[in-house]
Amino acid sequence: MPGANTQFSIAVHVLAAIAHHEGTFTSEQLAGSVNANPIFIKRILVKLSKAKLVNSTVGKSGGYALARSPESISLLDIYSAVIPPEPFAIHTYPENGDCVVSRNIKQVMSDLRAEATEVLEGELRRTSLADVVLRIRARSV
Repeated sequence: MPGANTQFSIAVHVLAAIAHHEGTFTSEQLAGSVNANPIFIKRILVKLSKAKLVNSTVGKSGGYALARSPESISLLDIYSAVIPPEPFAIHTYPENGDCVVSRNIKQVMSDLRAEATEVLEGELRRTSLADVVLRIRARSV
């Protein structure tokens, strides 16, 4: 099974760190929180910046800060910014017209994928970055 895409969870981690500490941070500082390569974190921050979730400032005192309040950033906003792959792919082998499964499986799987995506996006839409920070703070007591 191929490895899972971690960009979404890392993007939430980075934004939660910024929101929790309420400041401006360099990609190196944020990489320290994630314990990951700063270049990889910078790539994610570029996506978050393009999505207008973070503001970036250049220069000696530059870095990344939230562009909006944590309450106004949904996990769906973050998920959409990093554009993860589909939850699963549907095979492209030709249909065998003599087999009822072969004739119908692609549509059934496509419908299931759409339903799963709808459920996932609904949950992400209902959860804000502020909710994540509150959960982190509750666990650190």
